[in-house]
Amino acid sequence: MTEIDYNDYVEVIKDWPEPGQAVCDISRILEHPTVFHEAVVALAKPFLDVQPNKVVGIEQRGLALGSAIAYYLGCGIVPARSIAYLPENYSRPVEFMPSSRYADRRLALVADSIDPGDRVAIVDDWLMQGTSVLAVEKIIEKLGAQIVGVACVINNLSETRRKLLGRPEVHSLIENLETAAFTPRD
Repeated sequence: MTEIDYNDYVEVIKDWPEPGQAVCDISRILEHPTVFHEAVVALAKPFLDVQPNKVVGIEQRGLALGSAIAYYLGCGIVPARSIAYLPENYSRPVEFMPSSRYADRRLALVADSIDPGDRVAIVDDWLMQGTSVLAVEKIIEKLGAQIVGVACVINNLSETRRKLLGRPEVHSLIENLETAAFTPRD
């Protein structure tokens, strides 16, 4: 494996989605083949021992990264997508999750994509509050499946927020990214 400083491939976008806030964009990791490959391998390897059979990728970058991790592990991929609306004749059952990040849309997961007894890894790009992962976790448990871990590029969860997730291990490429653009909140 190549030694990569993933910090070099993260862009902090200040004053978005509104003034005084910031987000981290991992698009550059996804754009560079070697960096992307190494990120996928680094995030997938901890799951080899716990043997998930499904990966839930949280839209958008978590879905892109989660798809590659699922492929590496030989798992199915289940998208947790932001959906503005569903057509009236949509036939699959959908679970909607609350999340302030998706204020104009609802984060949704097709319920019959997760079977009771599934072993599920959750993948997202950046954990600051962990609200999306927590919402996905609750739905997965409601459907009778087990969370075997969480993977992300950047883990900025405070210890208080980390405890809300409970037992699953959180695997990341970058821990506690520090920047003047934002401060982790409890």
